[in-house]
Amino acid sequence: MKILKDSAIYLFGELFAKALPFLLLPYLTRKLGAAGFGEMSYYQTILSLCALAFGLSQDGALARYFYFYGKRNMPNVMVTGYLYTFTLTAISLLFAWYQQSWILAIVILAASSQTLLGTQLAWRQCQKRAFAYTLIQIGSGALGAVLTIVLLEWMSNQMILWRFMALLLANAVVVCVAYGLTRHEARPRLSWRKCQLSARYIFAFGLPLLMHHASGFIKGQLDRILIYQQYSAEQLGVYAAALQIASILSVLLMSVNKATIPYYYQSLKKGSLNSTKVRKYALTSLLIAPMPAGFAFMLPEKFITWLLGAGYVGTHHYLCLFLLGFGLTIPYFLLVNYLFYYGKNKLIASISLLSTSAYLIALFTANQFGLKWIPLAMITGNIAILPILYYFVRDSRHVSINH
Repeated sequence: MKILKDSAIYLFGELFAKALPFLLLPYLTRKLGAAGFGEMSYYQTILSLCALAFGLSQDGALARYFYFYGKRNMPNVMVTGYLYTFTLTAISLLFAWYQQSWILAIVILAASSQTLLGTQLAWRQCQKRAFAYTLIQIGSGALGAVLTIVLLEWMSNQMILWRFMALLLANAVVVCVAYGLTRHEARPRLSWRKCQLSARYIFAFGLPLLMHHASGFIKGQLDRILIYQQYSAEQLGVYAAALQIASILSVLLMSVNKATIPYYYQSLKKGSLNSTKVRKYALTSLLIAPMPAGFAFMLPEKFITWLLGAGYVGTHHYLCLFLLGFGLTIPYFLLVNYLFYYGKNKLIASISLLSTSAYLIALFTANQFGLKWIPLAMITGNIAILPILYYFVRDSRHVSINH
């Protein structure tokens, strides 16, 4: 079956590309030390925030445009999105110049290149070009890993800056090659009116989701900002290292999600998948969600310190909790994709806001009891969103468009 073949290709590419940062983890934890790794994690949070603003869900906008309107005007939508990204990047670079911060400038450019890379991936994914999609993923991941090692071995100071420089260069090279290979079919025919219409579509799709993705950013990144402000860089390093390892599960689940979205949408369009089945699958997946955390619980902590280094004692505790939190995204993906398909972006944003409120309450409450309790905030936020999504996943005709 083509779905299985394409899913396997997508999954291989995603896992290979995302496995490289994991393979780099022992190198980075030892090269930077716990304090340096903690500081790098802090700047990674800034990169994620910039990518959120620069991207404005352009990848999702492209995919939905293709399935609802066809590919005729897609080049105009893509290039208009690029213009938006370039404009916001330029403004952000002025701020970095005002702050006289080279590392902030590199982080901003890396975030911008990541946005462009995501658009190139979406262009191929929505047209089911699994092999091309995978080549881009592997190329970016492999080049980023190689450049990281070369630059960190070459440069003896400001190693965190050079880590982000490696990401920037890798993304930029792959984006230029990817765009060049499809320029004949992705050539825009922009006029002022087409640019306006494309921009309106991007903003209409992306702005309501900004709150949704901001919610994801808060639940995925705010804890590290809080820890960076209140605890030592070494403690943040241990916390961030556990999160990095647990992210393997997140990457795996997102890879499966990306690989199956075109077929998920296609099944909804044909009627072979409906709200009843989606809700049933989501409930069943709750039995699977705790399994990775249970497996990690059985691992000895000595294995973790052997992997990362002697300075990372305590990682095992955080790892188990993070894996439980990430496991809960299985039913989340099943439910939220249904609402994405039917364009319920405002509803998704509202639900995300409620979930974020639960997360923030849990985060600041857990912080009062100490650092070891902070991962419970992620678990709380991920649990809180599920019953609400479950309620609204029903016949789309019965879900009010005003939500």
